[in-house]
Amino acid sequence: MTSSTSCSSKAALLAMSFAAAGMACAAGSRAPVHRPGGEVTRVAVLPPDNLSGGSVPARELRGAIELALARRGVEVVSGDLVERFLTRYRLRYTGGLDATAAKAAGEEMGVDGVVIATVEQYVAGESPRLALTLRLVAASEQATLLWIDGISRAGDESPGLLGLGIIRDMPSLQQKVLPKLADSLGRFLEGRGPAAPPCPDGRRFRPKVPYRSPLLDPKQAYSVAVVPFRNLAARRGAGEVVALTFARQMAAVPNFKVIEPGVVRDLLLRFRIVMEGGVSIDQVRSLLGALGADLVVAGDVFEFGAGGVPSLNFTATVLEGHNGRIAWQATSYNAGDDGVFFFDAGMVSTSSALACRMVRSAVDGMLSGKTTPGPTLPTTGPGAPRREPLP
Repeated sequence: MTSSTSCSSKAALLAMSFAAAGMACAAGSRAPVHRPGGEVTRVAVLPPDNLSGGSVPARELRGAIELALARRGVEVVSGDLVERFLTRYRLRYTGGLDATAAKAAGEEMGVDGVVIATVEQYVAGESPRLALTLRLVAASEQATLLWIDGISRAGDESPGLLGLGIIRDMPSLQQKVLPKLADSLGRFLEGRGPAAPPCPDGRRFRPKVPYRSPLLDPKQAYSVAVVPFRNLAARRGAGEVVALTFARQMAAVPNFKVIEPGVVRDLLLRFRIVMEGGVSIDQVRSLLGALGADLVVAGDVFEFGAGGVPSLNFTATVLEGHNGRIAWQATSYNAGDDGVFFFDAGMVSTSSALACRMVRSAVDGMLSGKTTPGPTLPTTGPGAPRREPLP
């Protein structure tokens, strides 16, 4: 018998309000849940993984996420039960879930899935900014990535008439962001929404140097492993943010089955790959067989500007999992005001929103069926990106 949370429906909602303040409802007992067909109706939320490059009030944000999900009708396990699980399995890293931890979550907490939250940007104050990605992982030994979505918002991006649309504090901004993510997950659980809503249209942020092998069939089904990108930018965590964005966007493609990033991370650790600063192409090639994926995505991030007008410069490479040949490669460098001419109309205000659009454009090009010979980037002069040669 394992411990769980036992409350009436009204008490459960009240408990979620307490969770937002760092409290939880009293724990009772409940047997592990095994639902037919793998339906997910009961979830636990892990403490947010902070990739923002600054401080984040993790406890308060986690409580706000739990509350938003509960208000949407998702049954959420919280409080001491989750804390005991984290302590028992010594889970200090909460940005992903490996197979062992996923199976244990189902058995110990009686949940069907685990919600993983990644904070990509968190700026409080009078001009708040919040970028958050949530994903749902099956609480089973397969640790399947079931759903993923994200949202990025700046308080001043939609000022409206006389500035009435400006959001001036983080709690108000969270009230705009979190219900949308909760609704996306709720609709997926009800069978009415996609498992991975795509990023907004990014056609004006097309890659500058694309290459696609004719061997990549856009109609074939592929399993995909995305490793942390090598971070050569000043912003800490930039490589992981771009890699997670690729995982999110590729999961939106019907014939791509993205492996849970926590499973990929666990494999890298087992082979003693040091991931601080990301993973190089040479390291990826040495592990292709162990990853067991048809395609492996890796890359380098050279610039990740989050202040003022956001900017991003990265190279992404897709390797064939069986032989290490390059199936697709592209270099992208853009700023949030690219293509903006009048009154900031169409301005992209946050780095995560810019990454989302750029990655969507890259993935769309990957599946376009067009083959490009792969020209060489200029090394000097205007338009030359700040980059290093690929291994």
